[in-house]
Amino acid sequence: MKRLTLILIGFTCAIAPVHFAQAESACPATISVEQRGSAPAPDWTVSYSGYQTAVAGVTIFDGPPSGQASLVPDSEKPSGDNIIQIWQLPKSDRGYWLQCNYANTTAQISRQLPASVSRCDVVYDHNMHFAGGGDVVKSVNCK
Repeated sequence: MKRLTLILIGFTCAIAPVHFAQAESACPATISVEQRGSAPAPDWTVSYSGYQTAVAGVTIFDGPPSGQASLVPDSEKPSGDNIIQIWQLPKSDRGYWLQCNYANTTAQISRQLPASVSRCDVVYDHNMHFAGGGDVVKSVNCK
């Protein structure tokens, strides 16, 4: 039993750096957003749905998102109930940026990907949709 425990600890330590390196380039599952609405006239009341945010889309940019150079996935393939989009990212002087879009808000977050990243895979669940019609993102992995 002690040997098995040591093997499991060793295995966990061996894969942990890889997992953490990949997680740095993935979209957080949710983000915290504070919204504030204003009624268009006194007879209107503003209320809030309370729906949670959830990652609902991914955009890869060549350069900062403000430059609006979004890239189309190099391939898209069905795999069971999933759709997998793949971006191949050759070296770029401008760098690549990952932008994460969320359901139930207009808020987006983005960050520059490490220069070592050469590919991003996004897995969507083709059978689950948000109210706006978008497929649910199951995973984002840039490596």
